[in-house]
Amino acid sequence: MKIGGFVKSSLVDYPGKVAAVIFTQGCNFRCSYCHNPQLVYPEFFAESVSFEDVWGFLNERRRLLDGVVFCGGEPTMQDDILEAVLEVRSLGYAVKLDTNGSRPDVLERLLPHLDYVAMDIKAPFGREYSRICGVSVDDYEIRRSMLLIRAAGLRYEFRTTFHPTFLPAEEAAKISKAIGREEKYTIRQAVLNG
Repeated sequence: MKIGGFVKSSLVDYPGKVAAVIFTQGCNFRCSYCHNPQLVYPEFFAESVSFEDVWGFLNERRRLLDGVVFCGGEPTMQDDILEAVLEVRSLGYAVKLDTNGSRPDVLERLLPHLDYVAMDIKAPFGREYSRICGVSVDDYEIRRSMLLIRAAGLRYEFRTTFHPTFLPAEEAAKISKAIGREEKYTIRQAVLNG
């Protein structure tokens, strides 16, 4: 697993839990407002943190932490994400995944081993989705991930980051209407560095 960063304790990344956060390197999207470019663009990657070091820390902190968050980048791009999730669960932690939903086949294998999923809905479905993501996106795959998450029987949320230049708040509001009222959906404003 390519780990670009590790936060040993967070009160904000996993609702209701004190959690460690594993930031994976690599992403298949190129969102212009991305707040973690050092995890997306290989030319900005720092030296990877070893999973063995992370696992050792988590093993020592079992009574002090409640959960572990896998985010990125896009964690489903890691070939060994399922193995990493299983190892973390073997220590007794609840596991949350933050994902862009672009890889439903990987997500489907992970869902039985997760406790919480937060999935980004980048834009209204259609051409806007690819424009916002900076690459061609099959929004059928995004919708499929949403269906899988809804059917999994675990805690989840959908969320959208907007920026007035790239995705106005009104467009984010359209996504909310398309998702439906029964869902947990959050809209947050992007903060661009520099």
